[in-house]
Parts: sequence; structure tokens; C-alpha cells
Amino acid sequence: MKSQQLITIAAILFVILAAGNIFAEELTTNGTISRVTVYRGQALVTRTISTDLPAGASEIIVKGLPSRIIPESIYAQSTGEVKVLSVRYREQAVGEDVRTEVKELDEQIEQLKNQIHHSEVQKGHLDGQWAMFIKLRDFVADAKTADLNRGLLQFEPIKGLAEFIMQKGQEYIDQTLKFEDEIVQLKKQLELLERKRGELTAGSARTEREAVLFISPSGNKKASFELNYLVDGANWLQQYNLRASPDKSNVLIEYNAVINQVSGENWDAVSLSLSTAEPTIVAEPPSLQPMKISLFMPQPVAPGQPGSFGPVIYSEQEVGRKIEQFAQSRKLNIKKGMTANAELNDLAMGNQAMIFNMYGSDIKQLQEKMEEIVRREGISVVYNIPGKLTLPSRNDQQLVSIASITAKADFTLVATPLLTDYVYLQGQILNDSGTVLLPGPASMFRNGEFVGKGIMPLVTMGEKFTSGFGIDSQVQVAHELVEKKTRVQGGNNIDTYSYRIALSNYKNTPVLLQLFDRLPYTEDPSIKIELSDTSQTLSDNAEYVRTAKKKGILRWDLKLDENTTGEKATVVTYNYTMEYDRNMKIRTLQQDVQPVAQ
Repeated sequence: MKSQQLITIAAILFVILAAGNIFAEELTTNGTISRVTVYRGQALVTRTISTDLPAGASEIIVKGLPSRIIPESIYAQSTGEVKVLSVRYREQAVGEDVRTEVKELDEQIEQLKNQIHHSEVQKGHLDGQWAMFIKLRDFVADAKTADLNRGLLQFEPIKGLAEFIMQKGQEYIDQTLKFEDEIVQLKKQLELLERKRGELTAGSARTEREAVLFISPSGNKKASFELNYLVDGANWLQQYNLRASPDKSNVLIEYNAVINQVSGENWDAVSLSLSTAEPTIVAEPPSLQPMKISLFMPQPVAPGQPGSFGPVIYSEQEVGRKIEQFAQSRKLNIKKGMTANAELNDLAMGNQAMIFNMYGSDIKQLQEKMEEIVRREGISVVYNIPGKLTLPSRNDQQLVSIASITAKADFTLVATPLLTDYVYLQGQILNDSGTVLLPGPASMFRNGEFVGKGIMPLVTMGEKFTSGFGIDSQVQVAHELVEKKTRVQGGNNIDTYSYRIALSNYKNTPVLLQLFDRLPYTEDPSIKIELSDTSQTLSDNAEYVRTAKKKGILRWDLKLDENTTGEKATVVTYNYTMEYDRNMKIRTLQQDVQPVAQ
């Protein structure tokens, strides 16, 4: 019987021990932050975990996750045969023993309070002495005046008395200022210690953030895992230095990123990537809903006021603002997936409703704005920064180099004397690198000297772009109206304008220069404008001929010989006529137009 009981107990113990192997063994680690991809406003952080696993299933607790973590973004994957069965996030309060630190701070705070009290008492005593000194000084001054009136005082006693009063007054002022400065400094130290104490006592019940990985049975193998999560409080912006070397026909493009990260964790010796993609944690696409419409009668307005009938007229600024708002709202809601399905459909319907009530020309303008935004924001690029970088969590901006590109450039001078008397150096630069250049601010240098600020456009691989590199004071331009003649023919005025433009080159080498001027242009058939004579042939550049020339812009592509100044200066002359009804006057029309290609 006893042996039977022993066998039963042994069997029960065996079952219990066997059942115990079902439960996972718990392992704790912080892992190592090995890789970070910074997006616009967020960052994807990868922690690498390498550990020896027991034979059965196990739990790995990854501690020290940052305060700005997005919990629903956490996922993990293994690099070997061992599988991650599940990942969950948890927060728990952790107590800290800070009694020793707080006690030390309390003692320092008490000492400072005593010092402040002593200094304030001494200053109060000094203030009392100063009040007595003022009364004594006034009494002596009154007595001195009386004695002087009676002729009782001589020069030397008066001089000695005045010097004594001045000396004592200065001593009181010096001592008062000393005590005031001392009290101010002591109060600053007290404020700092009290703030430290507050941080310590607040941290005595801090929150610990952890990820719990449940791992399949490994069979006593060493395994490696990657824990990935998104954090807020990280961003990067591009900026450039463009260093032009006209004599070498190239521009050094220094492409940098300004990174700011306050995620709550330091990134030490990590592989860093910068991305313009939009990280999302929603897998479902939005669903397009039907759009129902009906007719309504617009309300009439008072006579003389703009009518509410017909298409709505929007200015270019209004169209641009509406499109920017639409694009920004759509971007924010796309991240929410199906939960923002109604918002996305409402945004799209509002955009289409605006088109229903616009003129055709405004619709074209709207489409151009949309294409510009899509081109600017639709490009998704990733820059992998070489080496290992350290980026602590702090408010300071941190500069990182993305690329350094030596690009071929064709340089020319640009003169627009109607707008400015200065002549500018301009370079047409070829991006023949494998790097997409995003739009951003740029600092411009010429031959090592800073010449000003500029804007880098979006430049794809193999694309050319134009940048200015400041004023060239060795080339000068002068623009003058030589003559205006008016004659009447039939019922029309015919105005003839003659202009002269002189270009002086003080350099010892010839230079290429683009000269711009303009004629008025019109879409009114009752006004006839004609360029009648020009001493230099206008540019045959295809883009200029297709666009700007049709709008009255004049462009000459010139070569100025070396040392051509004074009578040797290069001169461009031209005439144009303008014919119109002699009973009418000419006026300019201000328009919201995009700059034409030149």
C-alpha cells in the first residue's frame, strides 16, 4: 500500500514538473540600438538582442523603452530558426530609493536659505546706516551753508568735509551692490537645488516601459532578434552649401541634414538612415464612397455688388492655400486607414465641389498646383548615412552630412537692368550623381567666399538646375531711354521708343552674359506692339522662344570681350512701336501669374 502511494506521489510530482516546463522561462535585457531610420516627425528604431535561450519556450523582456514610443508600432522578428510567437507592450511603475540624495539636497537647501537670510539681515542693517547717513549729510550741508553765509568756514575744511561725504556715500553704494549681487546668486543656486529635488522626488515613482517577446522552444540555442518600434519627437530637414568654382566649371554640393530628436533615448553608434517616406501602421486602404449631388439656386445680391451667380473666381493665392490645406489634411488622415475613411472621402468631395464652381482657367491653375505638390511630396527617397553615428536625445539640432557631390556647371552672367543695376553670376548645374536632391535652403559660396542665401529646388538624378552665386562687380550695365516719338496716323497714336543698354567688362577675360529686357504685351487686338529694330539678335534658346518671348520678354545671349569699358563697351540698342486709339491711354495690368521660363 505504501509503495503504491509512493508511486502515485512520484507520478504526480512528475506531472507537475513536466507541466512546469510548459511555462516560459523569463529573460531580461535592454538590447542594443543598432539601426535608426528618421522620417518626418517620427523614427523607426531597431534594437538587436542576442541571447542564449533555454530548451523550452521563453519570454524575453526588453526594458528601457523610450517615453515617446508608439506602442501599437512594436514588432519583432528573429534572424534564425527560433520564432517570435507574440509581442506585447506594457508599462509599470517602478519605485526608486532616493532618500540619500534627497537628504543631501535638503541639507544644501537649508544652508543656502541661512546664507540668504544672513545677507538680507546685513543688507537691512546697511540700509538703516544709509538712512542715517543721508540725514547726517543733509544736516551737515545745512550747517555748512549757514556757516558760509556767516563767513565762519574756510576752503580747506569745506573741501575735506565734501570729500569725506563723497567717500562714505561711495562705500555705502559699493557694499549695497555687493549684498544685492550675493543675494541674487544665492537665490539662483537655491532655485536650482529645489528643481533637482523636485525631479528626484518625481522620479521616485517613474514608469518603466517594456516589450515582452514570447519565444518558441529553441532547444538550448543562441538566438538573435530584432525589436522594432516607432517613436515621436524625431525629424530631419535638408540644407545645402553650394560652392562654385567658375574657373573649374564645377560646383561642390554639400548636402546636409539637420536632425532633431527628443524621443527620450540616446542613439549611440547606430546605423542611420533618413527617409521622406510616410511610416504607417495601418494596412487597410481607404474605400471610395459615392458622391451624391443636387442643384440649388444661389441667393441674389444687392445691385452693384459682385454677383453670386456663375462660377466662383479664386485668386492664385486662394487656390494655392486651399490645395496646400487639402494635401496636408489628406496626408494626416491617410495614416489612420479605415478609421479615417469618412474624413478622406469628405476631403475629396470638397475638392471636387470646388472644381464644380470654378472657371476652366482656374481649374487648370488648380491642377498645376496639385502636380507641383505631388512632385514635391510624392518622391520617396532614403539616404543611408555611412559609418556609425551618435545622436543623443536633446533639443539641440545636430548636423549630419548626407553627400558631397562635385557637379559640372556652365556659368554665365545675368543682367536685368530694369530690375537692378547689379550683374549676377548664375550657374546651370548637372546632377549626374546617384542622389536625389530635395528642395531646401542653401548657402552660396563663390571661390570660397560667402555670397548669400538661396533655395535648392527638387533635382532628380540626371536633371539640370539653375542657381545664383551673387553679384559680379567687375561687369556693369547701364540702361537708358534714348528717345520717345509720337505721331498720329489716321485715328491712332503711334509711339516709338528707342532704348540703349551699355555693358562694361572690367575683367581680363571674356565673359558670357544673358541680358534681359522687355516690351509690353497685350491680348487686346486694338493695341499693336512691334519690335522694329535691334542691334543684336535675340536668343534662339528653345525654351525662351516657346514661353517668355511670347510675353514680350527680350533676351540676348552675349559674349563680352575682355577690358571692354567706356567707348569700347558692348552696346545693345532696340526700338519698338505701340499703336492704339489716340483717344485712349495706356495702363498696366497687375496679374497673378507664374514667372515664365527665360
